[in-house]
Amino acid sequence: MCGIVGILDREAMPDAGCLSAALDTLKLRGPDDCGMWQYQNVALGHRRLSIVGVRHGHQPISSLDGRVIIVVNGEFYDYKRLRQTLSSDYAFQTDSDSELLIPLYLKYGLEGMMEHLRGEFAFILYDKRERLLVAGRDRFGIKPLCWWDDGRRVIIASKAKAIHACGVKSEWDEYSLMQALSIQYQPTDRTFFKGVRQLEPGHLLVWQAGCGRKDITYWDINYPSGCDEEQLTPRREQQYVEEFRACLQQAIQLRLQGDVPVCCHLSGGLDSSSVAGILSAMTSEPVHCFSIVFPQTGDEYDENLFATETTSHCGAVLHRIEVSQHDILHYLPEAVFHSEGLAVNGHLSCKYLLNKAIHEAGFKVALTGEGADECLAGYPHLRKDLFSMLPAEEKEALTSQLYQTNLAITGTEIAVGDTLSCDKMAERLGFVPSFLAAKASIGHKMYRLLHPDMLRSCDNYDFMDEMATHHRIETKLRNVHPVNKSLYLWNKHALSNYILGTLGDGCEMSASVEGRLPFLDHKLFEYAAQLPMQMKIKNYINEKYVLKEAARPYITDRIYRRQKHPFQAPPLTRYFSKSEYERIYDELTSDSLMGTGIYNRTAVTNLLVSLPSMSVLEQTAYEPVLMLMLTIYYMNQKLMN
Repeated sequence: MCGIVGILDREAMPDAGCLSAALDTLKLRGPDDCGMWQYQNVALGHRRLSIVGVRHGHQPISSLDGRVIIVVNGEFYDYKRLRQTLSSDYAFQTDSDSELLIPLYLKYGLEGMMEHLRGEFAFILYDKRERLLVAGRDRFGIKPLCWWDDGRRVIIASKAKAIHACGVKSEWDEYSLMQALSIQYQPTDRTFFKGVRQLEPGHLLVWQAGCGRKDITYWDINYPSGCDEEQLTPRREQQYVEEFRACLQQAIQLRLQGDVPVCCHLSGGLDSSSVAGILSAMTSEPVHCFSIVFPQTGDEYDENLFATETTSHCGAVLHRIEVSQHDILHYLPEAVFHSEGLAVNGHLSCKYLLNKAIHEAGFKVALTGEGADECLAGYPHLRKDLFSMLPAEEKEALTSQLYQTNLAITGTEIAVGDTLSCDKMAERLGFVPSFLAAKASIGHKMYRLLHPDMLRSCDNYDFMDEMATHHRIETKLRNVHPVNKSLYLWNKHALSNYILGTLGDGCEMSASVEGRLPFLDHKLFEYAAQLPMQMKIKNYINEKYVLKEAARPYITDRIYRRQKHPFQAPPLTRYFSKSEYERIYDELTSDSLMGTGIYNRTAVTNLLVSLPSMSVLEQTAYEPVLMLMLTIYYMNQKLMN
């Protein structure tokens, strides 16, 4: 895990001071080493977190003849086997897995080399002979990569703040902000900063002298056509379970590579418990697991009981990080600064504190359970989409039960109240994914708080229609199962932008911790994408069925039978003290926030005054609205000029 920077100046040599300043902003991503390289009009820089080849892995890395130079963030797995197959044609100079990129590029070319890369990564490569600058990002967007091009200079970096350190002014990207106000997420190819784009997952971006810029898609999620389910026999089910278990075990085993110890994130859910359980069976030493607990809220949000039971079951060591509402509010500005993103719940602060505790305990690498729900359709909102295929009476009964048992995600993943128009999405996709309806319900509440000028600007766009166009859904998702249609859009927006970017890498690297995600191993994911829906959601209600069966030997009976419960912090809108309420009130009605022209002061004041007397359901539904407002306030304070 590292921080990387690349600069191409079409008119002059890049400024070494600019490169150094950019790298300084990425120090927490790579506190162990720093390296720079410059040739004519191109410069590359690297901040290193030493994990693989600790003593001999300095970057940038150059081929022996000096033709190809690289900087890499993240991990290429299975590198020892690949190294052996490539060593007959290439003399390796370091112990780092990152160096694989050079011989793979020289042997297979740009797109060909990507087929051999397995892992979580972002990289910049420069080919002197071809005068070719390449930026690449892993298939799911686990590692971030931003870029800026004004026609003269190209700047590529792990985070936007590194680009701003090169003199690019930090201002809101109005379109991204408006989309977030409407449906929570910025577009998949933009950041919240004007002129600073993000490279989309599974893409390469190429600048070549005399040829301009080229965007290449080297990988995408592909779901099978049709909704017809094969008739599953017990024997066939067992075969799927065993195959999936083998894929998951291999993905976890690969993610143990490195010269430093590995720990685990652990909640009370199936995903992280499965990883911890399987990892414990692979190692002779007790696995260290780190878990957030909320002792002040009772069982509704606190998962201490489940985490304790899991670590006891697999002989692991549990580190509890107690988080209060005061902590959530106190650390939120820092979490926003490091993540460069907006949030809808206090889980942003919690992830920040979780990784801080991991760093303080001496760990650099943590396995997480993120991606299992995306891989296996685990979210409640996907079950709601599945219910749409049932007769009306059965659909109504199951939907009612879903709402009754999922208060924690009410308003964020399943809609409460009116929504913004979803007509275009319904027309083009054939239905409205439940998670997008939920985001539109947040947007509907948010629009009532906007300044008239901002509201008029938002009304000029249909963000769902533009999302559909960007992802070519009529072509890409034609004849795909409705749940997989929803999953595709969720993975492109919620997973890449929010779960991996804001909550994942942003919080992990604030503490110099590398997160590794076995469920987002692309070979495991590709296998799971082809599974019959009954292996994912059994009998309409039993989510992640294949994982439950595959992990059964490694988890407790309570975890095996527990319904999906996304990691959520107790809502600030429900659990606040007088002092916390006063701070929220002061910040959200401040001249600083109102001066942005985003919000209507009277509307915001009225909402805050009414908040304490709302029902529990209303308070929960307004949590994402207030959290978006707070994180906009902190981003404006800390990251905008």
